[in-house]
Parts: sequence; structure tokens; C-alpha cells
Amino acid sequence: MTNNQIKAPKNFSCIILAGGKGKRVGGADKGLLEYKDKPLIEHIVNTIKPQVDDIVISANRNTERYKNYAQKVIADKAGEYLGPLAGIDAALPHCRHDWVLIVACDTPFLPGDIIDKFRLKQTDSKLYIAESNNHLQLVLLIHKTLRDSIRRSLDEGQLRLMQWAKSQRPETVTFQENCAFKNFNYNEDFDA
Repeated sequence: MTNNQIKAPKNFSCIILAGGKGKRVGGADKGLLEYKDKPLIEHIVNTIKPQVDDIVISANRNTERYKNYAQKVIADKAGEYLGPLAGIDAALPHCRHDWVLIVACDTPFLPGDIIDKFRLKQTDSKLYIAESNNHLQLVLLIHKTLRDSIRRSLDEGQLRLMQWAKSQRPETVTFQENCAFKNFNYNEDFDA
């Protein structure tokens, strides 16, 4: 375990978002694309597993392959690709714990101390979001009671995760590691 992988108490769930269309990588399932001889999802699971004791993968295809990495693989309810907010809505009821870490499947350099840094903030907020290099990142810690708010947002046709998150007045938690949140969005990212 490295210095940035502090072992957190195992009372957190995690939803890994892997349900996208992969438009920018030719329609491929990004979580299953290989980087350094491993699928991206494996990089994420290896970083997250020491921090949580419950992993749910939100995926709309290749569910049997994703079951190699988590017992619970949940598809969006609508049967459409409505984005990460819909994936969170579908997966939240399958999480064992009240506090749920949300990460994307295409960020293989995530820090190993995400939960610890979020826990240090300790406010009354129900939503914490990572900030790095003055940008909000798709790394959140949410309380399950926010599901009603997510459902209302989806019912109103507001599908954008970050727009919803900002409406909740989240606590931001600054991470100094600039490359930790690099997304693999294009085929050339896998060659780095």
C-alpha cells in the first residue's frame, strides 16, 4: 500500500459508471478497453477496492464481462443511454451503505485516498465533489437520501450530472494531483 492508499473504514459503497456509448472511441465499451495490458475497469477496481467494501458497476452492455469485477452490475432503468445521472439512479438502490463514492470507468489514475480526503471535510453536506486544477471532477461522495433529488431531475428531463451536482450546493474537496482525474476519452489516450 502506497502513501496515497490509506485504508479507510469499510463502510462505503462505490458505483463505477461504465454505461456510456463510447462515441469518442468508435462505439467501444470504454471500461473494457485495455490500458497497460488491463481493462480500464480493472485499474479502477484495484484503486477503489481498498477504500470501499461494496462495488456496483453501472453498465448497459457487456454485463457478464463486468461481473468479473463486481457481483452487482446494473443497467439504466430506461433501457436507453441517458447518461451518468440515470446510471446513478439505477445503481443506488443496490448499494449496501448510505454513503456512496461515484467514479467513472475511464479514469485509471484515481488517487488511493479519495474516501479519506472526503471524510476529512466532515460537514453536514450530503454531497462532496472532487476539484482539481480549478475544475470539478466526476468523483463524488453522495448520501443515498439524494436519490429523490436525482429522480426529480431525471423526471424533469435534466440529465446532466454536473448540473444536478451544482444544484445541491456540494462541498468541494481539492486534490493536488493534477493527472489523477485524467479521462481516457479518445483512442490515443490509451497509447500514453
